[in-house]
Amino acid sequence: MRKEITIDGMKCEGCSNAVKQRFLGVEGVNDVVVNLEAKSALIEGNSATDENELRESLSDTNYSVVGIKEMDA
Repeated sequence: MRKEITIDGMKCEGCSNAVKQRFLGVEGVNDVVVNLEAKSALIEGNSATDENELRESLSDTNYSVVGIKEMDA
């Protein structure tokens, strides 16, 4: 499973590292590549990865998930 997640609120490398660590803490996520310039993250994981958990992982931060798009494998 691959998802592209659009993220609001990232402004620096520290922001992108914080977002990456939050997403890596979600059950089923195996890898995260954050693109600060595009304000997005590419998530790779298993089919059990819950989109609500991805959104919730940023709920107590200054970042928010704007959109989630399924990617072809």
